[in-house]
Amino acid sequence: MKIKKMTATFGALHQAVLEPGPGLNIFPAPNETGKSTWAAFLTAMLYGIDTRERTRPGHLAAKHRYHPWSGAPMEGELRVDWQGQDITLRRFPGKSGPFTGFEAVYAATGDPVPQLTAANVGEALTGGGRELFIRSALVGENAAVINTAPELESRISALATTGEEDVSFTQTARTLKNWANRRRSNRANGLIPQLEGEISSISRALADIEDKRRCLERAQTHVPRLEEERRQLQSDLDIHRRLEQRELNRRYGEALRELADAEEELNRLPSPDPAFDGRTPREARELARKLEEEARQRAEERRRLEEERGAMGALRRRRALIKALFKAAVILMGVGGLAMVIAGFVLRRYLISYIGFGCMLATVVLSIPFVLLLGGTDKKLAQLAAMTPPPEPDPVPDVDDYLRLLARRELLEQQALHCRRRVEDWKSRGARELDTLELLHPPALTREETAARLTRVEGELAARREEIQHLRGALIQMGNPLVLESRRAELEEQLARRRTELGALQLAMDILERANQTLRERFSPALNGETGRLFAALTGGKYPQVTLSRDLSAQTAEGESLLPRSALFLSNGTLDQLYLALRLALCRLTLPDAPLLLDDALAAFDDVRAERALELLRELGEQRQILLFTCHSREARWAGEHGVPVQPL
Repeated sequence: MKIKKMTATFGALHQAVLEPGPGLNIFPAPNETGKSTWAAFLTAMLYGIDTRERTRPGHLAAKHRYHPWSGAPMEGELRVDWQGQDITLRRFPGKSGPFTGFEAVYAATGDPVPQLTAANVGEALTGGGRELFIRSALVGENAAVINTAPELESRISALATTGEEDVSFTQTARTLKNWANRRRSNRANGLIPQLEGEISSISRALADIEDKRRCLERAQTHVPRLEEERRQLQSDLDIHRRLEQRELNRRYGEALRELADAEEELNRLPSPDPAFDGRTPREARELARKLEEEARQRAEERRRLEEERGAMGALRRRRALIKALFKAAVILMGVGGLAMVIAGFVLRRYLISYIGFGCMLATVVLSIPFVLLLGGTDKKLAQLAAMTPPPEPDPVPDVDDYLRLLARRELLEQQALHCRRRVEDWKSRGARELDTLELLHPPALTREETAARLTRVEGELAARREEIQHLRGALIQMGNPLVLESRRAELEEQLARRRTELGALQLAMDILERANQTLRERFSPALNGETGRLFAALTGGKYPQVTLSRDLSAQTAEGESLLPRSALFLSNGTLDQLYLALRLALCRLTLPDAPLLLDDALAAFDDVRAERALELLRELGEQRQILLFTCHSREARWAGEHGVPVQPL
């Protein structure tokens, strides 16, 4: 495969175009102008971008790192010469992410290339997969050191064996180890420990089932004894209740009789004096003092009235005297005056008539005070007659008798109240007037002892029943022992089979290790020879011999020395030259048709060895296309002197 043209909108590149020619091509450019981006773009065009990769601290996923800075969609076009045909590859945004869309067409006709897909285009064009391409054909600055990968190891193994490229010792050993680890990776992991653990778990479960069955049988033997003891204690407790009921009824009857006696005696008490009825002792004493005071006042009033009535007799006699005198005076003066008037007229002694008339007038005048005096006396007599003497005072009741009666009644009422409360109390406790006459024998234990013993027995019985219920539930949950026994037998058979498989795998790994040891003894003479030839050319023959181990670590011998030394003793620049030689050898032996990309791969070389490397690359460019990206001007000067194409970026 030869690259004719690359067009990239990728990272810092926007519609950038690169048109390398055949053989060695040198692209000088300062740092940060996209040299490494072009190498990443070519890899992405051949093998795509892993859209499942995630950005993490210290690392950007390719889909984010190479997202176009211009904001345009990530896309690119690669035109190559492959199998004598011009092929155009395009990648563009697809449904599943950036750079996932793909097409491969013939440049002349635009027809699709049927055998090329997004998944296989890189391997089809270069002859190897992504890991092989990166580890051999793509060389970056400070990235020449190479480690093995299954695909690379298979290719190298083919150089030393039959040429079969689908066999890798590391991959096969890893597969066998994974299979063995699946069976037993350590004491805790793997199918065998899992089977052993499951068998042990089933054995423990069967042992637990047997233990629980024995516990269930023991618990079931205790239940009848506890139930019989509970029935006996309940019977004794019932006898205690009946004895207590009989005693309760007896006390209830006594309280009823005492209440009846107290009420009967209370009813026999005499009625209190009406004056004191319903009064307290203090009120009764105050009422008695008041009644005594009123009786004394009525006696005084009666005596005074008797005295006034005695004075009324004298007044009546006086009135009779005045009345008699008045009648006599009226008769005497009135009749005498009238006689004198008549006699004067008759006798014509008018003076006598005047005197008689004066007597009559004097009688009228004098009768007025007599009438007034008589009226006052009659009025006073009428007032005295209207006054009625107060009734005779009633005898004051004896307050001491009332107080004694009151105290007795209060005492009897308290007794009746106490008896009534006792009756209500016994009645609230369930006492009855009728009593049983059955013959009852008190149990050996007291009521408290019987109740406490019954509580203990019921608690133990409940605990036993709960234990039985728990054991039965546990046995149900633990499953059928016959099924567990069958499962254990099945697992033991599987365990025996897995152990046989583990033994076979360990034997296979031992045989593979011995075969690999044999292979190491004749490991890749072609790779060793090619790497040594290229390293000698780069170092001017100073290190003519290179020996590579399977993990591609190198040993060198300087000059004619027969003592090889590890490449770790070399300087950094010489070490880069060694691994550049290894990369070039790998690329020639494993990917003979793939282009070679070098990104500042000569940066650590001095001028002499850099010129030797350029000469070697020009020689190799006669067989394949080589793209050398560099940030130094010496490669461009050398290219101008030797007629090598130079395309500044």
